[in-house]
Amino acid sequence: MKTRGYQWLKRLWDLPPSRNRFLVLFLVTGIIGLLVINFGLRAAEAASTGPSESGLAGTPGDELSDYRLSPGDQVGLLVLDQPQLSGDFIIDGGGGILLPIAGNVRVSGLTLAEAQKVIHDRFADGVLARPAISLRISKYKPIFVTGSVRKPGSYTFIFGESVKAAIAAAGGKGLPLAQPESVSVSEFIEAQEHVRQLETEQATLLIRRARLEAQRDGRENFLMPLLVGLDSHSINADRVYSAESDAFSRLEAAYHGQIDSLQEQRPRVEAEIKAVTDQIAKQSERLGIVNSRLGELEFAFSKGLLRKDVLINQRIEKSLVEAQVSNLEAQIARLHQTMGDIDLRLRGFKADFERQTLGELQQVSQRLRIVETSIGPARRLLAVKAEAASDDADEEREYTVLISRVGDGHTVTFQATEDTMLSPGDVVEVKMKRRVSGDGLHTETQAMRNLKSFGAVADSGEPASH
Repeated sequence: MKTRGYQWLKRLWDLPPSRNRFLVLFLVTGIIGLLVINFGLRAAEAASTGPSESGLAGTPGDELSDYRLSPGDQVGLLVLDQPQLSGDFIIDGGGGILLPIAGNVRVSGLTLAEAQKVIHDRFADGVLARPAISLRISKYKPIFVTGSVRKPGSYTFIFGESVKAAIAAAGGKGLPLAQPESVSVSEFIEAQEHVRQLETEQATLLIRRARLEAQRDGRENFLMPLLVGLDSHSINADRVYSAESDAFSRLEAAYHGQIDSLQEQRPRVEAEIKAVTDQIAKQSERLGIVNSRLGELEFAFSKGLLRKDVLINQRIEKSLVEAQVSNLEAQIARLHQTMGDIDLRLRGFKADFERQTLGELQQVSQRLRIVETSIGPARRLLAVKAEAASDDADEEREYTVLISRVGDGHTVTFQATEDTMLSPGDVVEVKMKRRVSGDGLHTETQAMRNLKSFGAVADSGEPASH
């Protein structure tokens, strides 16, 4: 049974061609108009609601792989086979780093991959013939903890650090310079964060060691090692593996590119050696003919049957042929020396790469032994602190945490939880919630006054964006 829609379309199709095309055009235009109006309404609704916390540049959901460098960050540069050009460099207030020979390079506002390309291009511009570099962030700019914490100030940013860890590093919540009523919880959080940092470092070192062992053995790739006893999710093992895999691919590509470049010279030199050898054979054959002819002329001259100038001309021709053979033999010797130089450079480059890989592998193994030795006592201390914290029956006050973060040239302040992950340069504001006094009026805490002095909140106590 045919539906009404089908019957309507059938009648539309049976109309004359001119009316048919007019109606189809009318329907398509109407549908497009409705879509445009719907899109405009959605855009207006999004603009009226403003950016959500997940949409803010640099909010806790973003990955540090998209992090853009800024003044205060410290980057580590590794230039393959060029230790004098490698090292750690701090991004200055102008957004640049001063590199040996290459000069000042502006990297502020760039991702790590973009900055690596800029530095690579700078070295390739008249400094190195085939630069192979690897760039990493060795130290992020510090975070700042202020408000209702025991020790407000700046603290070193640690990869994967949470708000809870930053507050613990600042002595825990409470009024600055006040004697804490109980330190059990703060000490437990510090011990817990210390264990997590050791586990993160252990996982990072295990993955890096696997990458270096793959480089040493000449494998095409490397697999994620088994992280026994570690929570791969909490320590961001996938992100660490991705970064090490990327470094492995870049170094292997640069290494094989250099090897291929040297090996490509061998066929050309071998072809030249063959061509010169053929010329020597021909000239040697010619020299034999000249010598045979010279013997006949000397015999005729001794019998008085030949003029002396004919004999002299034959001897001159012999000397010329012998000179050509000597020049070709010298050319063969130079080509063999060139081939030897290519082989020597190949062996030297492979040895340098292997020596550098083994050196890094030794350093990683030594550090891994230290970390593995420290994890056991740290875990036992955590168990003791956990037991002490469980006995702490003191009533905890309620606090609100605000994070001020710079992104896309402006500062955004948003409310966070203790599990919110921090980014480099964050300002963590801890304030004690207002309490209601007996007369029903709100009493303003010292944390609120501190936040107002920084201009982070308005009189209503709500976070403000700059």
